[in-house]
Amino acid sequence: MKQGHVSKQDFVLENEIRKRLTPARFCHVLAVRDCAVRLAGRHGGSKEEAELAGILHDYARDLPEAELLRLGEEEGLITCEVERQVPLLLHGPVGARLVRRELGINDPRVLEAISLHTLGSPGMGRLAKIIYIADMIAEGRSFPGLAELRRKAFESLPEALLLGFASTIRYCLESGRLIHPQTIAAWNYFLREGKEF
Repeated sequence: MKQGHVSKQDFVLENEIRKRLTPARFCHVLAVRDCAVRLAGRHGGSKEEAELAGILHDYARDLPEAELLRLGEEEGLITCEVERQVPLLLHGPVGARLVRRELGINDPRVLEAISLHTLGSPGMGRLAKIIYIADMIAEGRSFPGLAELRRKAFESLPEALLLGFASTIRYCLESGRLIHPQTIAAWNYFLREGKEF
């Protein structure tokens, strides 16, 4: 998946992802992959891990909600009633389990990033932060405050993360949606930690 050179392994992985996702979703994961690599370069993360987590982050996104719920229950991934009400929120943790089982990818940072890319979490690692932000700011996204979030993402990962949580929470409040307690916990954790994370 590197520019100018695509290894056989990269080609096989990209084709596997393409088969699982709608064309629009596949374009999205490519955009997130590219954005994540740039963010990793800016903030000192592994570009290879960012590339892998970026292209795999939505591995389970196009599964039917009933299947996400079934797999979430089977794998013991359900943490609260919000996930039963909104099974789509399970696509990160379910995707991480499927990536490990079906693709044999065991890198804990990559799996954490896939698992947490929608909700965030207290104490999430650098790669998880990068994928969370890249998923929000990648080309093709459009929402109020996006330009500021994109600018901040390349200046300060900590500040961008808080802006990302705030944007998600604000969206849920304004549209009358359930807010997952994990996102609230992540907001509280990183706000308390200040700018030094």
